[in-house]
Amino acid sequence: MKKHKIAFLINSLSSGGAERVLTTLVNNLITSYEITIITFHNIAPFYDLHKNVKHIHCLDKYEPSSNFFEAIKNNYLLLRKINDISRENNFELMINFMTTANVLGTCIGKLNCIPVIISERTNPYHQEIPKLWSVLRLISYRFSSILVVQTETIKKFFIGKVNENKLRILPNPISNELTNNRTLVHHSQKKNIILSVGRLTSLKAHAILIRAFALTKYNNWELWIAGDGPEYNNLDNLITELNLSDHVKLLGLVKDIHTLYNTAKIFAFSSTYEGFPNALIEAMHFGLACVSTDCPTGPGELIKDGENGYLVPINNPDQMSNKLNSLMLNPSKIESFGEKSIITVQQFEEENVIGQWKYIINSLLKS
Repeated sequence: MKKHKIAFLINSLSSGGAERVLTTLVNNLITSYEITIITFHNIAPFYDLHKNVKHIHCLDKYEPSSNFFEAIKNNYLLLRKINDISRENNFELMINFMTTANVLGTCIGKLNCIPVIISERTNPYHQEIPKLWSVLRLISYRFSSILVVQTETIKKFFIGKVNENKLRILPNPISNELTNNRTLVHHSQKKNIILSVGRLTSLKAHAILIRAFALTKYNNWELWIAGDGPEYNNLDNLITELNLSDHVKLLGLVKDIHTLYNTAKIFAFSSTYEGFPNALIEAMHFGLACVSTDCPTGPGELIKDGENGYLVPINNPDQMSNKLNSLMLNPSKIESFGEKSIITVQQFEEENVIGQWKYIINSLLKS
């Protein structure tokens, strides 16, 4: 039986959360559909792709626009290239991830008379995008077939901007690649490590986490932060300033992130806002005891404060330090939170989420 041809459109396949989600989806859906991923730029995929997934890039390298008119020109050329790829491959459906891809992909769908699923991966209440793209988003999203969001709060943002019948809430799946490498051992067999995973940007607020750690009784504990980004040097300087070089490690990008989840006892999440926190879900899946800011959106839907983890206010190192200390000094609490966390996030396991995506996809494809 001939498979339907589907295109996924995204800026790149780098190490971000949206990229992991897309990779997890296509690696599962490839058994049911013929799938091509279109990326804007020629960047090698960070996560492993199934051998049958086709990957096409539009441009050899990323050239940032120096002014408004150059931005218009570059995006027009990108739109033409995506359209050429779409027509050459006769796609029957496009699925787009993130704002720029959503806008361009919706245009391609209308030009080629094919249905389009757009997927919003960030929190639009806090997302800073140029005014032009904000207007384009408002206009183009109305022409999508379905808009996938991750939380009820984000859905509310789009009510009135998009026909409510087009809105779907779908959580992020936990990759089987992680599940298959999970070793659920007693916390006493793990190391005294507090782990944080996320891009080193101001919105992730790692500086707050480092300051919180400095206030704990950390003598035999370490804080490991996995990720890269523009805040690296500032964080490195802060670690030196607080005399924490022997206790805080900036690990950079870590390909086999499961090795860290299997090693650490506690997970700390300090974001000021999220779309939906992939790293927090993954940490709970691995049975880590979690301390997270109660930022919009996601942590408050995962953690019941004091039952399966701790929630603290954003940008508050004192409160975060207090909760970290509570866990560091209480092994039984680490064990209890970890066990309950695993149960909490079972709904996000791969097979549970993929079925929901297939239902939406099949509802748009012609039989």
